[in-house]
Amino acid sequence: MNPLPHTEALSLDKVSLFSHLSPAQRAQIEHIGILRHYTTGEIVFYEGDESRYFHFLIEGEVSIFKSGSSSETIQIHRFRAPSLIAEVATLKEIPYPASCESIQPSTILKISRDPFLALIQSDPSLSIALISSLTQKIGALEHALQRHSAPSALAKVARLIRDDRGIFQRLKGIEIARHIGITPETLSRMIKKLKSEGVITLSKSEGITLLLPDELNRSCG
Repeated sequence: MNPLPHTEALSLDKVSLFSHLSPAQRAQIEHIGILRHYTTGEIVFYEGDESRYFHFLIEGEVSIFKSGSSSETIQIHRFRAPSLIAEVATLKEIPYPASCESIQPSTILKISRDPFLALIQSDPSLSIALISSLTQKIGALEHALQRHSAPSALAKVARLIRDDRGIFQRLKGIEIARHIGITPETLSRMIKKLKSEGVITLSKSEGITLLLPDELNRSCG
């Protein structure tokens, strides 16, 4: 495997996991890594692919999704740079349980699993950083599972507003609907219902403003 070009080694500065490394340690990672650029809509890996690499998202944003019934896809989570992607599957050496798609031009540093794990064994601070990343991912996945397991479409929307109101300013309606596994039409109806009941307001400039938090919590189911 060819090392990364020297000029691209600076990308490691944007990954907090590597911020403490010495030049020699960074050189080791550059030697075992591959820097890949993905266009919007390009697949990083498919569900069921062999997990041979750690994926460090340096620039851009990706979507983790699963294929559902009737050719529909369910978005599980979105990751913005800098972030570590699908490290659990890579650590356990199991096929990827979901697919990953670049949803804007993205740069990913792919590092071969076995050489990287050997490096971790020689550098305990890297191991601690990896554990921290895993802990954050577990929390994010728990929130995602709670939203997808909500008893109704209204509960899904209410839980999303409760957990991440800013998403309504970051994403388009069709992307938000996909994020929680409902149709854009259903999302629109649920937002209108919450607005008509005085629970929230919604504007392009300010996004969602929560007016009645107790009522929203009741809608969460």
